[in-house]
Amino acid sequence: MIFCVAGSASTLAGHFHARAAFLSAIILLTPGSAPSRADESGSPPDPQSGNPPALTSARKFPENLGRNFLALFSKKNVLPLAMGGGASAVIHLFDEEIHDSWGVPGGDTPVATVGGRVGAPYIVYPVIGGLFVGGHFSKNERFHSFTYSLAQAAVLNEGLVQGLKAAVGRTRPDGSDNKSFPSGHAASSFMIATVLHRYYGTTVGAIGYSAATIVSFSRIRKDVHWASDLMAGATVGYIVGSTVSRRTGITLRVGKVTFVPAFDPFHRAVGFSLHHADE
Repeated sequence: MIFCVAGSASTLAGHFHARAAFLSAIILLTPGSAPSRADESGSPPDPQSGNPPALTSARKFPENLGRNFLALFSKKNVLPLAMGGGASAVIHLFDEEIHDSWGVPGGDTPVATVGGRVGAPYIVYPVIGGLFVGGHFSKNERFHSFTYSLAQAAVLNEGLVQGLKAAVGRTRPDGSDNKSFPSGHAASSFMIATVLHRYYGTTVGAIGYSAATIVSFSRIRKDVHWASDLMAGATVGYIVGSTVSRRTGITLRVGKVTFVPAFDPFHRAVGFSLHHADE
């Protein structure tokens, strides 16, 4: 599954990409964090052991939230952060060109409208909350663990996104406010896709990543995000989703998914691809 945005090369002054990459690194790579239990034991707890895992009880939600936050600082996240941050910096060089090619002043297009609503917080988070309640009472251990991971990831994801928005203060293309970086829609949609992939395999994951790409692209059409905002949001969502799933418990071994930044000098296109490899 490939998310790609196109634009011609141009000379753009400024230091936003360096500032954003620095702030992202500070938040996600602060040293001295403790390893998660899954990392210490060598494998995550198995939600199919016959009884609901103690880790996924509702009363332990705050404690697990803190442990999952610390798990974000795992060495396993260095590579996806570096690749996603690097790709965001490269795409930033073409933000103006991509905006001119794909942005629609006023954002009145079907793709922008549908994508904006599907990925909106007032839709996403109530749905995740409902799934969490349903999963709490479910006897299906995979679904129970999946909904717990999804809820944990949603809280962490929103906290990181809002923290970065406040710290970076990038102005949106339409000038409506200074909360452009990173894209919350991209972060939440890629977080959900990553958790789906970890629990339900490649086919479901591919559908999720495709939907996340459409939602992300809709934010360019809506004229409320730069392309580099989307890459940064996707990176945050992927890291949060994979970290929480890895620690809470993965019921299906589906191999590894990696970000690969892409640049096509002949067609003047930049973007990234998601590669899956079975273990």
